[in-house]
Amino acid sequence: MTAEPLASTDSSHPPRPPGVASLSGRLLVLTIVFTMLSAVLIYLPAMSRFRISYFESRIELADQAALALLAAPNGMVSAELEDELLRNVGGKLVAMRRKESNALILSDRQELPMLGKPVDLTTQKWWEGIMNAVMVMTNPANDYVRVLGPSPRDPQTRIEVVLPTAPLSDALRDFSWQVLWVALIISVITGALVYLSLQWLLVRPIRRLIVSIVGFHAAPEDARQIIRPTQRRDEIGMAERELQMMQQDLRQALTQRARLAQLGIAVSKISHDLRNMLASAQLVSDRLATSADPTVLQVAPRLVGSIDRAIALCAQTLRYGKAEERAPEPCRIALRDFVDDVAAALGLPDGTNIRWHNAVPETLLLQADSEHLYRVLNNLVRNAAQAMPDGGDIRVAAALAENGVVIEVADSGGGLSEAAQTHLFEPFRGGRSGGTGLGLAIARELIRGHGGDLELARTGPLGTTFRIRLPQPTA
Repeated sequence: MTAEPLASTDSSHPPRPPGVASLSGRLLVLTIVFTMLSAVLIYLPAMSRFRISYFESRIELADQAALALLAAPNGMVSAELEDELLRNVGGKLVAMRRKESNALILSDRQELPMLGKPVDLTTQKWWEGIMNAVMVMTNPANDYVRVLGPSPRDPQTRIEVVLPTAPLSDALRDFSWQVLWVALIISVITGALVYLSLQWLLVRPIRRLIVSIVGFHAAPEDARQIIRPTQRRDEIGMAERELQMMQQDLRQALTQRARLAQLGIAVSKISHDLRNMLASAQLVSDRLATSADPTVLQVAPRLVGSIDRAIALCAQTLRYGKAEERAPEPCRIALRDFVDDVAAALGLPDGTNIRWHNAVPETLLLQADSEHLYRVLNNLVRNAAQAMPDGGDIRVAAALAENGVVIEVADSGGGLSEAAQTHLFEPFRGGRSGGTGLGLAIARELIRGHGGDLELARTGPLGTTFRIRLPQPTA
């Protein structure tokens, strides 16, 4: 049973490659080719064996002719009978070799051509047999060959026969055609069986997977395009189930992304309008701050702080919603002085009850985007200060590590709650109580843009430490 999409249209079906270019077509061709190659490897030794069997049969006929001749009175037969015996052997000459003597048994009484080294059936190697068989079949000249082999009756007696090569060449050709047709039939049958098996077990399920992928790509919001897995327990079944889970997760993510995009547009519009309204309120609050009324002077700082925080929230929301952070442009930074500049911009430690500690080595230099790093450190130091309304210590330290530079920003506040730790770097969910979490989310995004990471190193009643890892280019 193969997997099928719940529904699909004709436009979602991918075009099928032509016959031989398809997976099943290639498998069919390869199966036939490999079967034919196997047949060739079997055919060469079989052809050599056929040649030897041909010679052995002639040796046996020659031995029978010699018996008939020896059984005749005085070992003499008529010329007609001698010719008949030679025709039966299919040779030109028959001789018998014994330990005590050598005897010419039969001859056609014609002059023999020049003959080479005899073919000894008892000493010939297998590769020699293959080479000689190929030479005889490819060169069907009217030559003769001497064959020497043991007598079937007496292994001590050796029979020598002079045979023409033309009949052997014809016999080898007939044998080769038979082997070729048998190999071709076996190849076609085997290829067809393999083709049908693979077509049913592999090609059709894979094609269904492709149809589902193409259909889902065309309409990912359509739940009917999600594949319906079968009960197969092999790799195809695993692929079906994994594809179904991937399609479900992707469809859910796309749906959530679309909703978040719509929500982001709405929030951006609201934040933009709200920022304009808060700008007017900020002008009024600035005037109130200069009032001589004691009651107004007491309330004005709180009002100004609230409006400033609201404007900052609107600006952060708009910046995060655009998601248009530029790529980092690294430059050489003297980190100790850079950290002091961040603290000075935040008014630390002057006029506050916060003790500032810059533990960065004076000689430490790093490669980073100065604007991005400033925003990250500004956010971390400001969060640390906000975590200690009654005062405390803020310490920034840095050191060279194996893979770059490690920077730590630590405070002595009360630590983060478990809920804050769970969603620490998620926008609108993480951060300390009263915060939006946008600052940490943006900071981590900026550091990861450098190839590094921002993480919570530790937190507890004794304080919180954030760790920045920044890779540095090799010298």
